[in-house]
Parts: sequence; C-alpha cells; structure tokens
Amino acid sequence: MKRMELFSFLFLLIVTLYFGGTLLSYMKIEGATIGVTEWFLMISLLVAWGQFFTWRTRNEVKKDEMGKQIIKNSAHMSYNIVIITLFILWIIDFFFINNGKNYTLFIALCIAYITYPVIQFVLMKKQV
Repeated sequence: MKRMELFSFLFLLIVTLYFGGTLLSYMKIEGATIGVTEWFLMISLLVAWGQFFTWRTRNEVKKDEMGKQIIKNSAHMSYNIVIITLFILWIIDFFFINNGKNYTLFIALCIAYITYPVIQFVLMKKQV
C-alpha cells in the first residue's frame, strides 16, 4: 500500500469505528432512535468502503480507458435507478400518502430528471 492509501484506510477505519460505536450505543440508550442523520451516515460509510475496495489497488485502472468506461457506465446506470426510484416514490406519495402535496419529493424528481440532459448539453458545448 502506498502512503496515501494507508492514510485513507486508517482514516476510514477510525471514522467507521467511532461512528459505529456511537450507533451501537443507541441500542443501549432507552428511547433512542436511529434518525435520518444516522441512516445517512451509515449509507455514507458503506459507500466510502465500497469506493475504497473498488479502486484502492487499481488507481491506474481508474485513469485508463477501461476505468473511465466503468465510471461512465456506472454513473449512467445510477442516474437511471435514481430517476426510476424517485418516480415510483412520487407515484406512491401522490396516490396513496399525501395526495400530491409533497412538493419536496416532486422538486427532487424534477431536478434529478433534468440533471443528465443539462450536464450533457454543457459538456457538449464545452467540447465544441
């Protein structure tokens, strides 16, 4: 391992142990619940570990053509999954929960839907 990889690994390990211990202590505290912040933290740590194990020893692959293609395909697939998920959640909310009064979810769906075409347009104009 290179020095930066070792530092990244140790930092991620320390952060995981600290916040993991904090989240485990919630089980001992009576009446404590895991809220949105804690869920976001757990997902962030999961993503960080996933990125670390995906690219840690293959830094040169990340920079070559195959790595760029993997990143491009995964970004496009992630975008489609997010759009479909937000759309399904909006439909469930619209018909079954709030009768369409959850404007935040609708705005998130609209922003997610328009992001990819806008980014493509900007990048195309930048290249031409």
